[in-house]
Amino acid sequence: MYGPHFPLPPFLSTFFVFTIRYRSRTAFPSMILIGLTGGIACGKSTVCRLLAEEHGITVIDADLVVRELQLPGTSCMRRIEQQWPQCIRAETGELDRLALGKIIFEDPEARKVLGRIMNGPICYAIVKKILCLWWRTASDAVVILDAPTLFETGALTRFISNSLVVACAAERQVARLHTRNGFSEADARHRIAAQMPLARKRQLAGYVLENDTDDMTVLRRQVAESVVWMRSQSARRLTWMVSAVCAAVTGTAVAAVLLLCK
Repeated sequence: MYGPHFPLPPFLSTFFVFTIRYRSRTAFPSMILIGLTGGIACGKSTVCRLLAEEHGITVIDADLVVRELQLPGTSCMRRIEQQWPQCIRAETGELDRLALGKIIFEDPEARKVLGRIMNGPICYAIVKKILCLWWRTASDAVVILDAPTLFETGALTRFISNSLVVACAAERQVARLHTRNGFSEADARHRIAAQMPLARKRQLAGYVLENDTDDMTVLRRQVAESVVWMRSQSARRLTWMVSAVCAAVTGTAVAAVLLLCK
């Protein structure tokens, strides 16, 4: 028996301290996590920039996570190199994103293969970021998860409080892709068709921001209105999901310790 004069083993002390802090943390609502997605060339990156710079909202950038996972020498990069060696720059070992993008947008089977390589590590890395922010962020603070394939992969929708879709008319997408990327109309429409239809994303969204204007004053007003909506969302789902993850991790750790102590 451990009494007041007998110190607990270090692993049990850590466990009990974590439990006390965790229970006090989850006694009230915590972080509001909003999933943000949209169609290609709809202005999603601009919306995220405004949210971060003008409203002080933290943004988890899934594209940045992908780039980190695709650095030379990573396990994901090795698997990509085995599958598409022509997409690796020989002089640097870096990924030629344009070459890979052309392949996966033109070949649905290639998209599936890349998904099998990347989706698991992406989800794991993003969940870690969510957990770290949840632990550090003040109660009821809003955090954005910027994920282009939020609805397509589906796994991360279990964590979000609600979702916001940035959308626009198809003709405006084509025009922006031509101006921004130099795509022909045929290439632009091909890229658009390779994604989940915007009509379906609108149906799944809790809030739709229609970005059919290039007037930044209008967009700023729309973003400010969306922030009011975000702050009205509940943090309950994320709190429950974090509770489940922490319980699973703690249970696994305790079971491992007990096995080692036998």
